[in-house]
Order: sequence, then C-alpha cells, then structure tokens
Amino acid sequence: MVSFCELCGKHTEISKKVIIEKSIMIVCLSCSKRGKPVESNSVSKNLGSPKGTNPIGYLSPRPGAGPQQGSRNLYARKIRATPRIKPPPLKKINMVDEMILDHEFPSLIRNARSKRGLTHEQLGQKINEKVTLIRKIETGSLRPDEILAKKLERFLGITLFINSNEENTEE
Repeated sequence: MVSFCELCGKHTEISKKVIIEKSIMIVCLSCSKRGKPVESNSVSKNLGSPKGTNPIGYLSPRPGAGPQQGSRNLYARKIRATPRIKPPPLKKINMVDEMILDHEFPSLIRNARSKRGLTHEQLGQKINEKVTLIRKIETGSLRPDEILAKKLERFLGITLFINSNEENTEE
C-alpha cells in the first residue's frame, strides 16, 4: 500500500512510526532518522484498548488524579520548584530629578565655543562627536542627552544643568 510521509510528503512503500516532539508520525525511511522509533507491538496492542490509554501506552489523566501506578510516560519529569531567594531590600531611588537642562543651553554652548575660538568642526573633533550634532544643539533644534551635555560641560567649562528648585524660585 502506498502512503505519504507525514513529515516530507513523499510517496513511500515502506513507512515507520516514530515519535517526533511528543507526536507519533508515520514517516518514510529517510525521515525516520529525525525521531525515535515507536515499538510497534506496544502501539498495536494499545490502539484497541478500551481502558482509556493513548496510542503510546500512557494512562489517560483523570481530573484530580495524580500519577498512576503503571503509567509509562517517557517524557514526564519531576519538576522541583526552585527556592526563591529574596534580594536584599534596595534603597529607594528618588524619582524626581533635581537637575534639569538649562533652557538657555544653545546660547551657552555657542558663546563658550566662540570664546575658545573653536569652529563646529574643531569642537566636534575634540569631543569626538559629529559636526551636524553640534550644529543642531547650538541652534536648539536638538536637546543633548545627559552624556553629551556632561561632555560639553567638561570641555567648555560651562554648566548646562541647573537645580530645578532654583529655577522655580527665579520665575
């Protein structure tokens, strides 16, 4: 009898039953290498069994029933719960950032750069940043991230971050 391989779909005269990822499949000889062979006598014996067993010979689980005597579940493993280790209590992090970027950062950077007599290209080369990035920051179209702002502060000798509490009292 000609049958089809359930894995590759080829016509095959000789087929084998194998277990591939917990499923029984009827496959050709070349695909049978991809799974574990099923014992044909135990499968044929259990196929007609009215006991409620599935084709591999496992006992069907009943609701509320634990592992039964005589079950042959090859894949069942006793899973041990890993003990939970509590991490030490962490310090609370203040979520309100007191330091904010000054609203006048474009002019502060431009003035400091011109006082040092540097062009955009020279400044970019000194702090290892792109020229277009520095131009965008100086025009105010881009806000520098914290790392770049600190880099500019150090190199140009300016302060770009102000205390948010001080800024509120000035207004």
